[in-house]
Amino acid sequence: MLIMYRQDTMKQFLKIGKPGVLIGCIFAASTFCFTAAIQNTSISNTLVIISTSPMFAALFSWIFLKEKIKLVTWIAMVIIIGAIAIIMSSSAAEGSLFGDLCAFGSSIFMAISFTVTRRYKAINMVPAMALSGVVATLVSIPLIISTGSSFLISTNAIPYLVVGAIFISIAFALITLGPRYMPAPEVGLIMPLETVLGSYLGWIFLSEEPNNLTIIGGIIVIATLIIHAWLSLKTDE
Repeated sequence: MLIMYRQDTMKQFLKIGKPGVLIGCIFAASTFCFTAAIQNTSISNTLVIISTSPMFAALFSWIFLKEKIKLVTWIAMVIIIGAIAIIMSSSAAEGSLFGDLCAFGSSIFMAISFTVTRRYKAINMVPAMALSGVVATLVSIPLIISTGSSFLISTNAIPYLVVGAIFISIAFALITLGPRYMPAPEVGLIMPLETVLGSYLGWIFLSEEPNNLTIIGGIIVIATLIIHAWLSLKTDE
C-alpha cells in the first residue's frame, strides 16, 4: 500500500468504510479457519475444499445480490457438494473431520468476502486485506494469553513464517491483478492448479499422501471447476 499510494495510503484505508472493515473481519475469520484446517487435516483436503469458494460465492451473489445463476453453475455446485461429501466421509473415518469442517468454513468465509467485495466493487478493498491481518492478530493475542503455551511456536519457525508471508502477499497481489488483464473464466481455468500443485508439494515434502477418496473427490472438484470455467468462457465469447 505504501509503495502504491505513498502519502495517500491513509486515505485509501479511510475510504473502505464499514464494508471494508466487514471484509477485513470476514477474511480474518477465513484465515483462522484455514490455519486450523492445515493443522487438523491434510493439505490436499484443505486445498480441495477451499477451491470450492467461487461456487459458494455465486450462490451468495444469487441470494443477496439477486444475480442470476446459470444452469451449468447450479449443476457444478451440486457435483462439488457431492465431491466434498466424499472427501469428508474419508476424514470422518481418519479422525480429521474437524480439519475438513474448518476448511469448509474458510471456503464459506472467503465466498462471503467475495460477495461483499462485489457489492461494493467501486471501493478499493486491498486495504481490507491488510486490516484482516490486524484483526487476526488482535484476536490471537488473548487466545495465546488465556491458553498459555499451547498456541505458541518455536523461534525456529519464524523464518518460515516470514517467507510464507512474503509468498502469500505476492499471491494476493497477482490474483488481484490477474482479472484486470484476462477474463474471469480464464482465471478460473488456472486457479485449480493451486490445488494440484499444493497437494503435490505436500506429498513430496511432508509425505502427506492423499487417500483414495480424497483423490477421487479432488479429481471431481478440479474437473468440475475447469469444465465450468471453460463453458463460461465459451459463453462469453
